[in-house]
Amino acid sequence: MDLEQTKKRIEAIENLQREIREAKEMLKEELEADPGYREIADEANEITTKKKKIKAELENSGSNKKLLETIKENSEEISTLKEILSAELMQIYTEQKADEITDANGNVRKIQVQARLKSKGTNYEGRDQMGQYTPGDK
Repeated sequence: MDLEQTKKRIEAIENLQREIREAKEMLKEELEADPGYREIADEANEITTKKKKIKAELENSGSNKKLLETIKENSEEISTLKEILSAELMQIYTEQKADEITDANGNVRKIQVQARLKSKGTNYEGRDQMGQYTPGDK
């Protein structure tokens, strides 16, 4: 593996991302300069605001409020469980050199390992090498 090639690939990605940001900004300025576009965009914003208000009223009524709370709690639990599962699967993959695991129903499931480069400002304080928070650091 050539580390220099990897560094060049990272640089190329960052350059392309910068070009995309600049192009999007130029396009946004062009759209905002057009009176017809601005008029329609303002109308769309008004409708969106009305829609959000009606949605909030419906969500805050009786049983809908309870449903939203259930959804929120379950989503948070799923997120936590997925984070733990990911760390456990990575540990199985590295320690046992296994790329499959049998689930509770007897189904063989393939372990998919992904690697991504975090942005420059990502903070890993309080995490171990598996990405898990160490006790007391959360």
